[in-house]
Amino acid sequence: MEKCPVCKQPQKGKYWCSHCKTVFVCPNPNCDTRISSRGLEACPRCGLLFADYIEKRKMYRICPKCKKRQGLSEIQCKFCKYFFNCPTCGHRVPSTSMLTCPRCATSLRR
Repeated sequence: MEKCPVCKQPQKGKYWCSHCKTVFVCPNPNCDTRISSRGLEACPRCGLLFADYIEKRKMYRICPKCKKRQGLSEIQCKFCKYFFNCPTCGHRVPSTSMLTCPRCATSLRR
C-alpha cells in the first residue's frame, strides 16, 4: 500500500487520501486530471468541487457568473441561465460574456 505524500499515512484510494483528504486525481470519470497543486478546492479542468464529492459523493461545480452551485452534468445554470457548454455541439464556453459558441456559432442568449 502506498503512503500519502502529505500526511505519510497509508493511502487507500488512487483519487484522494482518506486520512487528510488531499486529492491526487480528479474523481470525475470524464476528467481524470492529475492534481499537482495541494489545497485546490475544485478541479482546474472540469470544475468539480472536491469537498462535496469526498463527503457526500455529489458532483457540483460553481457557476462562474452567479457563483452558485450547479450539477456537473447540467449544460445551463438554473439561476442565471449561463451556458457551461454549447447546447448544440457540446463545446466548452470559456467566457461569461460570449454570445455565440466559438465552434458552431449557436446563440448562447436566454
